[in-house]
Amino acid sequence: MDGPKTIEVPSRRFGTYRVTTKLGEGGMAEVFLAEAIDERGEQIRVALKLMKRGVSDEVFNNEADLMGLLSHPNLVQRLEVGQGYGRPYIAMEFLVGGDLAEVMQAHHRETKEFPTGMGVHITIEVLRGLAYFHQAQTRSGTPLRLIHGDVNPSNVFFSGEGQVKLGDFGVAKSGAVQVGPREQIAGKLHYLSPEQTRGEALSPASDLFAVGTMLYEMVVGYHPFQVKGGKPEDVMAAIRTGKPVFPDYVDKRLVAILKRALHPEVGGRFRSAGEFAGQLLQYALDSGAHLTAASVRAWLETTLDLLT
Repeated sequence: MDGPKTIEVPSRRFGTYRVTTKLGEGGMAEVFLAEAIDERGEQIRVALKLMKRGVSDEVFNNEADLMGLLSHPNLVQRLEVGQGYGRPYIAMEFLVGGDLAEVMQAHHRETKEFPTGMGVHITIEVLRGLAYFHQAQTRSGTPLRLIHGDVNPSNVFFSGEGQVKLGDFGVAKSGAVQVGPREQIAGKLHYLSPEQTRGEALSPASDLFAVGTMLYEMVVGYHPFQVKGGKPEDVMAAIRTGKPVFPDYVDKRLVAILKRALHPEVGGRFRSAGEFAGQLLQYALDSGAHLTAASVRAWLETTLDLLT
């Protein structure tokens, strides 16, 4: 992996946290590794997400509130929220295994094939988190009807124990929502669903399309809707057409699952994250590729040296 980036914050001390290295940056926030002392007097490490200046309070409050409501082993957990130097922050659990984008890039650099069983396992775990996310309720029991809207490899993380966790709820929305021209590309271009590119109402099926795109990349080795030149309008046109090519080396049972996940019409996809996960779990059991968190940890350690 690339080395840590130089930090660019007013002080290494940010509220109760001591910032050490920059982990990443998105359109709305920067994420830093930081240290603090917990109530037992022990040093802990957290991922500190600092909102960029100009990001509305509504966007920050939406993500902070959601993370406070949600609690699931396959979702990144919020520790606390606060403000320092006029910038609001969310302190989250720090996941030492990095993210899926880094892992995929490492395989590409080393010209290694991504293990199919590992890709299936990671996808099942992401779907477990999404199943909970899509069915989440308020504390009074009112369904939130959440849609993540930005499922992509950069938002899938690994813990030191080999757990797979979905994060970044900054563009998550409640209910089947209509998106305008500016919102439709809130997610990463190559992981948009066909309806997202058209500015139509999003639904849980939109998230499942993005999951199918990630699984295709892991299993096949490249993006399902690659276009020459990579112009955004051409990529979106390819996504809307929905005709990915499946090489002969991909198991036919897995091809059938991927075709359904990547169906251009919402009605042609899986009805829920649970149904999608169930099909993949059956495939994993039938093919002898059923893995565990310990398998993921060993893979990250010995194959990619990501935890050493």
